[in-house]
Amino acid sequence: MASVMPGKIVFHADDFGMNRAINEGIVRGFREGLLTSTSLLANAPEAAGAIVQWKGLAEERRAGWSSEPLRRRLGDPRSGFDVGVHLNLTQGRPLSPRYPAELLDDAGRFPGILRLFRNLRGSDCRFREGLREELARQVALLVDHGVRPTHLNGHQYVEMIPAVAELIPDILGRFGIGVCRAAVERSLWRSTLWCGWGLRLWLLGCVKRSYARRFRARLRRWAVAHPDGFCGTVHAGRIDLRLLEVFLAGRGRAEMIEIGLHPAEPSPAPAAGSPADGWEDPLAELRPNELHMLLTAELASLMDRHQLRLGRLSELAA
Repeated sequence: MASVMPGKIVFHADDFGMNRAINEGIVRGFREGLLTSTSLLANAPEAAGAIVQWKGLAEERRAGWSSEPLRRRLGDPRSGFDVGVHLNLTQGRPLSPRYPAELLDDAGRFPGILRLFRNLRGSDCRFREGLREELARQVALLVDHGVRPTHLNGHQYVEMIPAVAELIPDILGRFGIGVCRAAVERSLWRSTLWCGWGLRLWLLGCVKRSYARRFRARLRRWAVAHPDGFCGTVHAGRIDLRLLEVFLAGRGRAEMIEIGLHPAEPSPAPAAGSPADGWEDPLAELRPNELHMLLTAELASLMDRHQLRLGRLSELAA
């Protein structure tokens, strides 16, 4: 491994606040595993509970966690963990009462990513202010609870839709946020076709990567910091050590990479939020596997082989 470039890795958990099983899994990923970052779904059923749990993490860590010895060995800084906002226009209901009705379904819910994409593709600016207010309210929810977001990313990658992307610099500037996800997947053919995942996922990944590259170019023009690499655009709930090995082998000279994860505890009962509110979780059965990976000693060994240390997205803003 002499040719491997030293670097940093961010293990990031999306969907904080969606339900209690996810909240508990993310908190456990910090306490017992190698999680370093998360992002809040501000309009989700358990968002308030997630904020309460987040505030308790710093105090708990001072009392000592089982993951501390391993974190120290992997160069984890003693600074606070990262929490961002998982901008959402595809699931649940809007926070803003003035959100455009044309962008909602008949029940007043966000319509899903495909319908949102169709509605916004080639649209004029008539939805701009409604979209801007909704995104701002989602970030403000975290700020109003006394938590300063370190970064932004999008639920189901909505930030890459051009009509949404053009609003991101205003949201970043309004709240003083300096980091945003650029979900440009490296070695996509190796992490899909080579791993036996099939042509459909590879094609979907290629489409997402095309939009992600355009969004990354925008971030660079706006002088917004972002990780050098990302893994997870078509692997939600299915990231394991084998897939990470494939991804890390192709990371090139990336100095900081982000792994987008969706951990959760097993949910023996229906999650909070009814299907009528639009909070079905298609990843519910898969999420515990990613949590298990975060807790294994083999994950640290994998990092050692690739000369990686734990990092923070907030380091990029500096």
